[in-house]
Amino acid sequence: MALWRHRGLVACLAVLALSCGTTTEVEPQLTITQGLYGQLTRRCTPADCVGAPLEGAPVGWFDRSPFPGDGGVRPTPVKELSSGKNGFYELGLDSNTRGYLAIGQKSAAEGVIWVTATTALVPLGLGRIDWYAGPGNDGTWTDVR
Repeated sequence: MALWRHRGLVACLAVLALSCGTTTEVEPQLTITQGLYGQLTRRCTPADCVGAPLEGAPVGWFDRSPFPGDGGVRPTPVKELSSGKNGFYELGLDSNTRGYLAIGQKSAAEGVIWVTATTALVPLGLGRIDWYAGPGNDGTWTDVR
């Protein structure tokens, strides 16, 4: 009976591990002690598959919405980088700073097009915000800590 319970526990843990969008812990890659960091995942099909890390994606921090306003003017990010190994990104930012965390796509004709964003308040120390890809440009921002 104990062996059966053990197999059930292993099966539950395997399902749990496969159900989350991230594939690797990213904390060992941290080099900052103040700001935001996280992991980005790419879209995959079918809808129930586990997204792989999104490497090389533009990540930006804006002091206002990253989307073009009246007149089509696109704001410039305060900070910009590309996600690295395992979809990891980190932005050194002052605590108590409010802004927009955005993910973009590179366009040969237009540079970076910002496709999704979330508002964020930078905590004292580190905050983690992950993005799990969904259909189209949709996805889910998750405030991990």
